Amino acid sequence: MTTLANHQSIVVGIDGSRAAVSAARWAGAIAARQQAPLELVAVVSTPDHRLTAATLAEAGLLPRLREVAMEKLRVAAAAVHEDHPRLRVDQRVLEGAPSRELIASGDTAQLVVVASSADDRWSTLLLGSTALRVANKASCPVVIWRGDRAQPLPDERPILVGVDGSPGSDAAVGRAFELAALLGVGIVALHAWNDPDLLQWTQVADSWEVLAQQEEELLAERLSGWTEKYPDVSVTRVLQKSPTAQALLEHAAGSQLVVTGSHGHNRVTGVLLGSVSQNLLHHAPCPTLICRDRG
Repeated sequence: MTTLANHQSIVVGIDGSRAAVSAARWAGAIAARQQAPLELVAVVSTPDHRLTAATLAEAGLLPRLREVAMEKLRVAAAAVHEDHPRLRVDQRVLEGAPSRELIASGDTAQLVVVASSADDRWSTLLLGSTALRVANKASCPVVIWRGDRAQPLPDERPILVGVDGSPGSDAAVGRAFELAALLGVGIVALHAWNDPDLLQWTQVADSWEVLAQQEEELLAERLSGWTEKYPDVSVTRVLQKSPTAQALLEHAAGSQLVVTGSHGHNRVTGVLLGSVSQNLLHHAPCPTLICRDRG
């Protein structure tokens, strides 16, 4: 798993919405703590079935669209610099399909951050198509940002991570510990143990009592190496007899970030994220970080 302590950029998709500016401020706070560059990306949408870049250029529209995109980037960059004046903030305008360009940007990034939706409060329960495609297809971890647009910066609340023993979950646990140490906060490690998905990763026990003990041991095992590596990160262990998505959503209200594995396959297969990840992306009240196992 790639460590957060590197100089790869954090990429943020900027579309001019207040949510995107808030997402950029959140990402800027993470980048500042890492001393890593922040890259703000705005995409002039030129889908093949509508307008190509050549068509826009011939009509004289492309320069104007690029100018509008640059202004959106300047607004977001100014907001980030107000929080962190010394942070390196790069700005790029690309042409193409927004989701495709952000996915490509993720190939060399440590993290891609996309706001969950536009500013219409009635649409905030639905995940935008660009955000969903990026979450499904990016090769690096993805944060779908949702939260208080007026106060988007990291705070003192813990980071919530789902633990189930899968490879993606193991990657998520490591990422959660790294971020918790970076932000100086604790972790809530949640393991919901009657979800049918667990049958993929654990053996079926003879009784509920045996299963409960088995799952408690699994949680301890999956955390042990990380608690030794990050002894200053406080960990609250939660075992809950509940479907995983339901349990994570219940605890997300008191968390500043939810970290989970993708439970999907690589982008060559084209298979979508698992049901738990999908549920969190659509309904979590705070940012959600989706991790993939690269091993």
